[in-house]
Formats: sequence, structure tokens, C-alpha cells
Amino acid sequence: MGGANPGSSEFRAGRVVKTANARSVFEAYLKAANSRDVAALQGLIHHDFEDVYPQSGERTRGLANLQAIIEHYPGGGYAGLGTDRVVGTEDRWVATPSFTVLRIEGTGDTFTGVSRGRYPDGTDWFVVTIGQMRDGKVWRAETYFAQTFKAPGWRSQWVKTSESPKR
Repeated sequence: MGGANPGSSEFRAGRVVKTANARSVFEAYLKAANSRDVAALQGLIHHDFEDVYPQSGERTRGLANLQAIIEHYPGGGYAGLGTDRVVGTEDRWVATPSFTVLRIEGTGDTFTGVSRGRYPDGTDWFVVTIGQMRDGKVWRAETYFAQTFKAPGWRSQWVKTSESPKR
């Protein structure tokens, strides 16, 4: 099965009912959010959706407000970013050109996605999104942003960094 909402079947009240797989919906949500695909987001988020950024204290309620933020992003919005190609396995997806989903974990109605993003100014960030599902859609997203930084020298004798050669 393809599309944004791959599904599974459940047996309810004596009949087979098609249901969306919560992980697949969350995965599709991350892809759509990373590429700023408002049309896809509309089918993936709950009517009582809220997006929370604890680091800045912001809380965005509903698709209309999320769409307005996407459209008014400084520098002309995200309309030109898009997603050109997606390849990978169940846990590794690549959304180009700006974001890479590195990992998704969770069960039931709560999932965590870790992404790496490159912003228009060239800075690299890690983005962690904790998503809660309700009625088969993303009901709440709590997102944390952390900019990459150079490892401090004082720890160098105890750690390996990704920039250093493998020993």
C-alpha cells in the first residue's frame, strides 16, 4: 500500500476495518512538516492539533496558524524547499534538500522523531519531535531545536568525534 497513510486492518464488531498505522502517519507528518507540504499536513493532523516549541514558549494551534507560519517564514517562506526524493528503510528516510529524518521510535500513540536540518543560513541543527496521536492523526507535536557545536577540547582524551579518524 502506498500514499501518505499506509494502513492495516483490524477486526471490529464482526467486520474488517481499515485503520492507519500510527507510526506511518507520524512518519508522513515528519516528511510533510520538513518539506512544509501544507496539503499533506492537512490530511495528517488532528482538528485539535497543536505544535509546541518549549524552548521559545510558543504554542501553535490548528492548521491555519501552522500554514501562516510556513508561508511567512523570513526569506520567502519554505515554498521552494520541497522534497525531491525519499529513499530508505523503515527507520531511515532522507528528505532533500534541507532535512534528514534520522530515526523514529515509539509505540501506541507516542512517537519520537530525530531529524538533522540545514537552515538557509547554512547552520546545521538537530530537531527532536515528540508526537502524540489521536484518532489516527497527529494531535500534538512538541519540537526541540539544538544547533550543532564543536566538541570542547577538554573532553578529547575520553571521546571520539565524528570529525576525527576512526581508531
